[in-house]
Amino acid sequence: MKIQMKHVLILFVALFTLSAQSSQSVDRAQFSSMQQVIERQLDAFARGDATTAYAQASPLIQAMFRNQDIFMTMVRQGYSALISPAQVDFLGVEKTADGPVFGVKIYARDGSLWLAAYQMVLENQEDWRINGCRVTRYSGETT
Repeated sequence: MKIQMKHVLILFVALFTLSAQSSQSVDRAQFSSMQQVIERQLDAFARGDATTAYAQASPLIQAMFRNQDIFMTMVRQGYSALISPAQVDFLGVEKTADGPVFGVKIYARDGSLWLAAYQMVLENQEDWRINGCRVTRYSGETT
């Protein structure tokens, strides 16, 4: 697990510096579908819509957090930068051994800058879901 997290952090740097180029590793339809899922979840976080936010998570994540209330508690405690950010920039997608990872630059309302790496998984061969997210503050602090 630690090796995978190290790879995710390396991926953050690559996604940030290569942003437009990295999106070429998946086709436009896949890129757009993944981005819509992330946007839907971020919008749901901002509106306090736990049902919609939870629905964007993969079955694996939903099994880890058995209901939307537990899921939202985890998000509020460990991923507060994702709740109602001031700005979001979608950087691109990189294919990894664990599946595609979508990089997102998050500008929090408090002025801090974060990178989020969303591991995506294809459900039923047609619907993308979020299978995990690693959020790292630019100063090197992680949540």
